[in-house]
Amino acid sequence: MHRLASVILAAGLGTRMKSALPKVLHPLAGRPILSYPLEISKKMRAAPCYVLIPPAKKLFEPLLAQFGAHGIIQQKPLGTAHAVLATRSVLSSFQGHVLILCGDVPLLRFETVRDFVSRVVKEKMTLGVITMRMEVPEAYGRVVRDLDAKVVGIVEAKEATEDQRKITEVNTGVYCVEKEWLFKVLQHIRPSKGGGEYYLTDIVSHAVSEGESLLGYEASDSSEFLGVNSRSDLAHVARLMRHRLNQSYMREGVGMIDETSVYIDDGVQIGEDTLLHPGVCLRGKTKVGRRCILEPGVILTDMMVADDVQVKAYSILDGSRVAEGAVIGPFARIRPESDIGKEVKIGNFVEVKKTTLKRGAKANHLSYLGDSIIGAEANIGCGTITCNYDGHSKHQTIIGEKAFIGSDVQFVAPVKVGRDAVVGAGSTITKNVPAHSLSLARSQQVVIKGWKPKWKRKK
Repeated sequence: MHRLASVILAAGLGTRMKSALPKVLHPLAGRPILSYPLEISKKMRAAPCYVLIPPAKKLFEPLLAQFGAHGIIQQKPLGTAHAVLATRSVLSSFQGHVLILCGDVPLLRFETVRDFVSRVVKEKMTLGVITMRMEVPEAYGRVVRDLDAKVVGIVEAKEATEDQRKITEVNTGVYCVEKEWLFKVLQHIRPSKGGGEYYLTDIVSHAVSEGESLLGYEASDSSEFLGVNSRSDLAHVARLMRHRLNQSYMREGVGMIDETSVYIDDGVQIGEDTLLHPGVCLRGKTKVGRRCILEPGVILTDMMVADDVQVKAYSILDGSRVAEGAVIGPFARIRPESDIGKEVKIGNFVEVKKTTLKRGAKANHLSYLGDSIIGAEANIGCGTITCNYDGHSKHQTIIGEKAFIGSDVQFVAPVKVGRDAVVGAGSTITKNVPAHSLSLARSQQVVIKGWKPKWKRKK
């Protein structure tokens, strides 16, 4: 099996982003920009994988570890050839081809790279470069071909002649190069006259002059190679990524009322016949089952949602589970570590935190349930609060099956309510409530006939 290593160029500071965060670590569809070329490298089984990064190495370490890649700090970036040359010592014992990718190009598809590398290896090419066509090439390096349509050079835009600037075929920055030849030729590249940079594009002219085999692989979709250099670029690339993701979900049977207003992170799973209304945001490791309805403005983060669940408008759910047939919202909030059982109903302006509601339980409006267990078919009245925090520790409230909790009840945890118990409205419960009982904790109503306020008596 032919061996492949990868080098990802990601040492640029991204000053146009106007951010303390390195450019390639900015999020795109829920993932850092750099994660996309790293994923391609992993799918290509390129090993080892080295990433040229700026001095802020600690910021990169978690992502590099996730993909089994290694970071090399480029203290003073002097161009793309200088960056690749920095991997010479770590690749000294490697034999095979080196795949070179750009860390700020997240739309590149694995299929494109796979087909490109396959041709380079199959045709035993020393060097392969992916090119593309652009109506307005702007700052991209122009690909120069001879009369036989063979690539004979790549000219940087700022060093191109007037005729060369008219060329619409440009360099994408993706290469596949035989390792021994790559590092031999990199030592002979000279800095540019204008900015003193060492251009990786110069290896093309060296290959031609040395008679090495060279493949110019023209890609069909230029949008795959859009780079991110500013926040405006990131927003544009994000729109294209969102369209790509949403189209893939719809092909698998997910409905979207307005595809342009649905925001789904890469990696989210959604079952067929689920309908997404405008403004829905699905984030992180969220999984949504079949035949669900997510109404406008719903935000799910790291959620597990089963089949036939309805989440009504403007509800926010985070880090929890929702079982089959549950109805949530509108304007509900499910906080982390909650478990919403089958056919449970969570109504408007109800907040749930680290709480289990078992099958058929109801909390229809204006309640806070924190650190609690709510039994099957229990009914939680309007305004109920579990007072779970004593200023130092959290405590649990347990409400039994089919218990009926009146409106405006406060449970001062830790406290338990038994099965089929009833708690009267307006009660503050500080002691356990036995099963099959009625509990009231409120002062007796007093009526004073003929009473007038003091100011009225003076008149």
